[in-house]
Amino acid sequence: MDRSEEPSRERTVRDILLRPTAESELPRLSELTEVVYGVRREPEVLRWLLFHPGPGPEVESSVAERHGRIVGHVASLHCRYRVHGETVTGAHRMLWMVEHAARGRAGVPLAGRTPDTDFEVVLGGTAATKAMLVMRGFREVGEALEVRLSTATAGVATARQTGVALADFDPAAAGPAAPRDTLVNLAEPDHLAWLAACPEHDGLLFTLERSGEPLGPVLFYVNRANDPPTGRIVHMPCLGEDADLALLAILDRLGREGCAEATVLTTEEGLLRAAESLGGEVFYRRPLWFRNPNRAVEPARFHLNYMEGDLAYRRV
Repeated sequence: MDRSEEPSRERTVRDILLRPTAESELPRLSELTEVVYGVRREPEVLRWLLFHPGPGPEVESSVAERHGRIVGHVASLHCRYRVHGETVTGAHRMLWMVEHAARGRAGVPLAGRTPDTDFEVVLGGTAATKAMLVMRGFREVGEALEVRLSTATAGVATARQTGVALADFDPAAAGPAAPRDTLVNLAEPDHLAWLAACPEHDGLLFTLERSGEPLGPVLFYVNRANDPPTGRIVHMPCLGEDADLALLAILDRLGREGCAEATVLTTEEGLLRAAESLGGEVFYRRPLWFRNPNRAVEPARFHLNYMEGDLAYRRV
């Protein structure tokens, strides 16, 4: 069946209409975030997330409407990745939410919205989300760990003596390639610039260098609403044995921004070992779900971080 027929079919079967989100509906989506998550996400933040102007990643946003009332929403963020020497397109679902009273009617249709990409990835999810993901052909392929680090970690000052440093961001400065069997986000300049423009935090974007040679882009947030401010390492390249030196340079800068601590998310052992070697503690675990219906993308490992979906700006 042609995908364009799906909204009318869902309306007939479940009295639910699935359709594209209108920007004028952001206040209602803001209300829905408070109902579903217990934390209101303001329309200004949702506008940045779902309707960002200018260059940036593609976002598809759909609402579930019942009797003229929006009862649910799901969006997908599309961006490019690299694995086995090929560039592929992936999608991550965001703001997947349904009013409690409408979950049976609207939850399944929203879960069935399938983006036209090579694969989908989801980090985390409730028990109900897990059941729907399994039903849609997702499989659990790993774990995403959130780690908290102190900027007062012993030896942070030595970062300046290793040759690893943060330089002005250069969009043309690509670092060394990640291992071929590892799926990595290309962290394209437009995507990074969009994330850096988050209205809730200060986004700081740099190029990481070692002895003047680029290692790749680094993006972190500073939440100055907290006292003292807190940091979030949104993106850092896949660096293997150099990950601890990169973390030292980043923590050094975050400390100079006034941050007492910072969080980083990792799906691979190298970065986890580096963080733990600097006193980092895992404080949250998320299952890593993966769906590749055509089996065109078969990574052995994943280097994913807070760039995926709408994880970056939450709980900084």
